[in-house]
Amino acid sequence: MKKLFLAAGAALVVMGVTSCSKKSGVSAEDKAFDDSLACAWGQMVGYQANQMAGSNPTQKLDKEAYIRGIQAAMLVDTADQSYLQGLEMGSRLARQRYYAMKELDVNVDAELWMKNFRKNFMADSLADNVQDVMTGFQILAQRAEQRAQDRKDAELENSDDSQANIKAGNAYVDSLKAAGAQLQTSETGLVYVIENAGEGEKVKDNDRVVVNYKGSFTNGHVFDASEKHGGTATFSPSNVVPGFGEGLKMLSKGGKATLYIPGKLAYGVHGNPGAGIGPNQMLVFEVEVVDINPNK
Repeated sequence: MKKLFLAAGAALVVMGVTSCSKKSGVSAEDKAFDDSLACAWGQMVGYQANQMAGSNPTQKLDKEAYIRGIQAAMLVDTADQSYLQGLEMGSRLARQRYYAMKELDVNVDAELWMKNFRKNFMADSLADNVQDVMTGFQILAQRAEQRAQDRKDAELENSDDSQANIKAGNAYVDSLKAAGAQLQTSETGLVYVIENAGEGEKVKDNDRVVVNYKGSFTNGHVFDASEKHGGTATFSPSNVVPGFGEGLKMLSKGGKATLYIPGKLAYGVHGNPGAGIGPNQMLVFEVEVVDINPNK
């Protein structure tokens, strides 16, 4: 008979038991020992589960429901190891189904799922298209995740903060034009002024570009600048927000420009909370190209 392992931590309990059992006519001494072990084991796991439940205040655990789940598993026929393995797997799959339904808004029909599971699990041999089935599932799962993300992005796009930032950005550009600023707008919506285009070849996507820059909001507050990074900064247009990269590629060595980057070409609907940038907030960058691929 395998040992009964008691484990602390997230796993709580690992049971390694077989179908053997004590002979009939258990002595009073054995019964007392068994009951003592059962009490101690139940107490320990109860304390651990209570501690685990209290460690995450953001997710309140329904203790009565939790007990019903534990009870359903503990009162099954422990001699049937295959059933226990299926119960364990079913619990994990149930959590995945819950995630799909709650987070991805995919209604997973449990009976339809079981029908297909049973058909393939009971088959005498694996089908020839197993890899195709797995690939197909991965494609559908990724599509479900993307659909859920698109829905969340659409909600953020239409949020009050996002719409207010879009309107504020547009109003700011309109005020500059009304004041006589010679602004240009690209096909993507980037608004810019080129003070000096520079000389030589223009910056390309994968170039390493040394720049001086200052990033600010439309109210003039500076949220970042190259002087904070030692006087200059070096990066590739492909590794910065789209509007900044697009602006860099309009310049050559020595070029200077001011970029008015709408939110959709900056940090989008998610913004950058760490930098204090809100959803769809316009950013203003003054940028100078100091050098291109300096190690060539």
